Amino acid sequence: MAKKSKKNKKLNNKSNTNNNKVSKRNRTVKRLVTGLVIIMAAAAAVIYIIYRINDSARTNELSDGRWVPSYANDASGDEVELTEIYNTQYSNYQGALTFFSDGKFSLWLTPGEDSDGTHTGTFKVKSDDEIEAYFDNGTNTVFKIHRTDGNADGISLNYDDYQIYFEKE
Repeated sequence: MAKKSKKNKKLNNKSNTNNNKVSKRNRTVKRLVTGLVIIMAAAAAVIYIIYRINDSARTNELSDGRWVPSYANDASGDEVELTEIYNTQYSNYQGALTFFSDGKFSLWLTPGEDSDGTHTGTFKVKSDDEIEAYFDNGTNTVFKIHRTDGNADGISLNYDDYQIYFEKE
């Protein structure tokens, strides 16, 4: 019986040693996984912050002044006089597109005082070349941003069968 007891102790010691090795390995793996999760969360936070900074910079770039209509194209792509779109009174009021840093915009495209025919809504800069516009009346559309050397120098939007181009005032 004594022999079995010594043999059992050796087997138990060997088993405990193996269990300790497995336990240490599991702790190491858990630490590695935890570390990787923390690194991935930190990377995601940095990407989000960079995106928000970039998004804010693009919004600020647009809200740095009024945009006024400069020319328009009809459905076939031919340039047309703005008076053809609005009427002969166009030269008296011009119209304007204004973006505000709080995410709102106003679009004035009809004759009269700017308070008479102004459409308002909210906007989100979707990318370097697109703005998602949500009018207060429920209409949604996309404005295009035109760039030269990376700087926004024009915005275009569809209006009836025309594409109107705006430039900074």
